[in-house]
Amino acid sequence: MIPPLRTLLIALWVACVAGAAVIAGLVLGYYSWATFAVAGVAGLLIGVPAALANWVHLRPKRAQDLGYHLTSQMG
Repeated sequence: MIPPLRTLLIALWVACVAGAAVIAGLVLGYYSWATFAVAGVAGLLIGVPAALANWVHLRPKRAQDLGYHLTSQMG
């Protein structure tokens, strides 16, 4: 089972990045299905790594137990 915190963070980051990309595309005048496709891909490519990095900083002990390495010392 995938941990709920990690799942929630991934969903939030992907949705936020994709939403921002859609808004930016619409503001720039791109009104086609490609705007939404590019936003979805951008959401996945940017959102998933960002969410996992955020999860590592929120749960440092658990992240180290699973083999993730922190990039900075936390207290």
